[in-house]
Amino acid sequence: MVESMNLLLESLKNHESLNVDLYNGLLVDASKVKLPYLYFLPDVSKENEISLVPYITSQHSATWRISKYLNELLRPFVDKILSTTTFRDEPDFMYQLYDHVFTKRELQSTTLFCAIKITNYYTLDIHKNMIDTVSYFLEENLVTNKLEQVTIQNIKNLLHIFLYNNVFYYKDQIYTLTKGSPNTMPLSDTLSNIYVFVWQKQILKQL
Repeated sequence: MVESMNLLLESLKNHESLNVDLYNGLLVDASKVKLPYLYFLPDVSKENEISLVPYITSQHSATWRISKYLNELLRPFVDKILSTTTFRDEPDFMYQLYDHVFTKRELQSTTLFCAIKITNYYTLDIHKNMIDTVSYFLEENLVTNKLEQVTIQNIKNLLHIFLYNNVFYYKDQIYTLTKGSPNTMPLSDTLSNIYVFVWQKQILKQL
């Protein structure tokens, strides 16, 4: 896996999609890679009910460097685009609600509220669909086809390497993630936020 990832990165460098410094920064050092493992922690958020939440270690995984780079590239832009449809905490929610009611006067007495709980937030869809969704999001919101001098196609290429190479072991068996990515990686949050934002817009268009 490490060898195939490095070969893909080398191919991108040879096609001048990656400069030498970035290539060296993303290159996977097999001697420092540790195979991620699956573990569980209890969830006691519901009264009189305890469930187990799966986690996958990720900090020393083969995909960690690419994940860190992509998240630092995408997250500021994504947060900016999503700022009008998300809130950070309860005070921010109250502020935005006040703004919608008294300033923008968008809410009526007949306005309905609904809550949707997503239980598979980090495994929303297969990798191809996730990559296509990120590509669509960037194409819709970027003025050009680049984000900080990185083309959308190159972001897709790096996402492909990241998503298709996340593995973990559990009970002496090695598994590959076919949907989403480890919930311990910040990039997973960013990708899921993009996916839900696009999904939300599609729902609103149908109303």
